[in-house]
Amino acid sequence: MIDPSKKHKKLVSAQLVENRKKSLSLFSGIENRLEVIKTKDEVTWINDSKSTDIGATAFSLENLDGPLIWIAGYSETKRNLDLINELALEKVDEIICFGNFETELKYYFAAKIKYSHKASLHHAVELAAQNAKKGDTILFSPACTSYLNYDNYNQRGNHFKELVNKII
Repeated sequence: MIDPSKKHKKLVSAQLVENRKKSLSLFSGIENRLEVIKTKDEVTWINDSKSTDIGATAFSLENLDGPLIWIAGYSETKRNLDLINELALEKVDEIICFGNFETELKYYFAAKIKYSHKASLHHAVELAAQNAKKGDTILFSPACTSYLNYDNYNQRGNHFKELVNKII
């Protein structure tokens, strides 16, 4: 027998996701927040540098269709990866982490999703470009602050755009 409270939670969750999608479709967008940079050879590049925590990345994953290559950043703070587990397993084909070596993200997902690590954003973008297939979306959603390598998320997002436009 199905627990009625679980059924209600699932319904509420589905409604929340649907409402978020409707809101996103009405929203004209802001720079560095789910910003489509370019589509080339049926591969779409999205800049979501404003995703400075795992909750913001969860929102982005909810509102995009797979298959995704997710470029994530190194974080010194603990992230609750349970928040994105189902979304990542459903939509993400590959995770490319840039920055310092990220053991938390690696050990949480590496057995389930293709995982790579690159020391710099430049090398992460190059790898994503090499691995992308027609129909893929490359999502730059770091899920961490920018302060280890950049002054703010805008500077980080602008660097990502420069790299994509140079490499692609």
